[in-house]
Amino acid sequence: MAKSHGSLTGIEAKIEYHPAFEELGALYESWKRSAINWMQTEKLSESEVEKRLMKKFNIQWAYADSIATEARTCLNQLKTAKKNHYSKLELQISAKTTATKKLITKLEKTLKLAIKKGFPHIQARNKFCHQLLGLKSKIQKIASLKRKLKQLKNTERLHICFGSQKLFNAQHNLAENGYQTRSGWSLDWRKKRSGRFFCIGKSQPGGGTMMKVFSLQEDGKYQLQVQLPRPLQDKYGQKIKLEFSVSNRNGRYRATDLDYAINNFKPITISIFRREHKQDNWYVHLSTYVQEIPVVHTRKNGCLGIDFNAESISVTYVKWDGNIEYLKEIPYRWKNQTTGQRQASIRNIVSQIVFLAEFFECAIAIESLDFSKKKAKMSGYCKVYNEMLSNLSTAIFRETLESRCRRFGVELIKVNPAFTSVIGMINYMAKYGLNSGTAAALVIGRRALKLSEKIPKCLLRPEDVNKHDWSHWRRVASFIKLHRIRRTQLFQWRKVLEGIRSP
Repeated sequence: MAKSHGSLTGIEAKIEYHPAFEELGALYESWKRSAINWMQTEKLSESEVEKRLMKKFNIQWAYADSIATEARTCLNQLKTAKKNHYSKLELQISAKTTATKKLITKLEKTLKLAIKKGFPHIQARNKFCHQLLGLKSKIQKIASLKRKLKQLKNTERLHICFGSQKLFNAQHNLAENGYQTRSGWSLDWRKKRSGRFFCIGKSQPGGGTMMKVFSLQEDGKYQLQVQLPRPLQDKYGQKIKLEFSVSNRNGRYRATDLDYAINNFKPITISIFRREHKQDNWYVHLSTYVQEIPVVHTRKNGCLGIDFNAESISVTYVKWDGNIEYLKEIPYRWKNQTTGQRQASIRNIVSQIVFLAEFFECAIAIESLDFSKKKAKMSGYCKVYNEMLSNLSTAIFRETLESRCRRFGVELIKVNPAFTSVIGMINYMAKYGLNSGTAAALVIGRRALKLSEKIPKCLLRPEDVNKHDWSHWRRVASFIKLHRIRRTQLFQWRKVLEGIRSP
């Protein structure tokens, strides 16, 4: 069984520049590309790659070990990405085929009616023509996806473009991409493919072998010692020493965490890299281990239910007895936002949610949702819903929330998402005057507390009495979908669902 070092954490800080960074970054990335190529073409193992790196480039074992590890990780990620892409294409083909069959059935009915009675007006005929063109487009898209799937299946080699495919393609249209000469593009290309090096941490003083971190006497000051690879030692010396500072911020005791790792000889994996969007400044990222934070805020004191909506995130505090005590709508902007802006918004929202959990000393409950299949089949939904799914950062939200809950000792509970919206709208929306999102969040919180949700007796059929509760809710959800009942109509659900008991 592997030794547990504690909870993994990351610390990042700006570091002073040294001319050796440029050359070491370019060499390291070049060595890594060679290692990936050897693993793919010659099927070498990590140990064989390490030996070849040491022999061919005259580098120390620690650098060879880090490069081989990164190369293997990169290939594993590519294999996973290929598998996910394959599954995504299959889902898209399946979804588009189903949608096409439905459209064909609909057009056949329209055509039969038109042959008998003709089109009722010119708009109906135009709509039929547009739908025919849409059918042709769908068939062509399915054929295109099948070609991609076949090509992906027949391709054994894993492909990756270091330096970004966008910049690589820019060489073919220099003027359109802001380059006057090829040498200008070549300079950016080399820069993009360098500017980073890495060393795996070890449980020893300084937290590593080729790169070590030591605490200085001054507050928040640390020294980074980098032992250079042999090809650069004649020019820059055997070792370089640089200083950087770490401060506590946003509730994170980063300096305390780093001191703990250094004093307890925890492994510190170090990555040094250049940030091009921050005036080409250099930064150091330290991945190390801190003590596990005990879970102190649990479901004994109730639960915060969280529900994702198109424009906001609904938060509801449910007491231990299942009653609602507090609710909040946190607006979430996803339109016209960059990926970075959306991620920053998610982090701020997570911070607010965990703060509320600390205030109420309770657990947090979220739905165990996976939007990957829905995103793959987006053609089956409306345009607004597709746009929301495309921009929705549920994976980032979940990862950020898990990380922050671990750091602050908050219990995170994942519940089955089945029928939470329907149950909330029927049982609680009209009763408490909630919107559909807050009502669903209430159901999520109650489900985390292991409280059941009974269907109103007026919606039960005599033959369904002995069935499971979820069987009843499935029937209600199907009825709502079949009759296209809007959420606002469910404020008067008794009237809207009158015909549900009929066979």
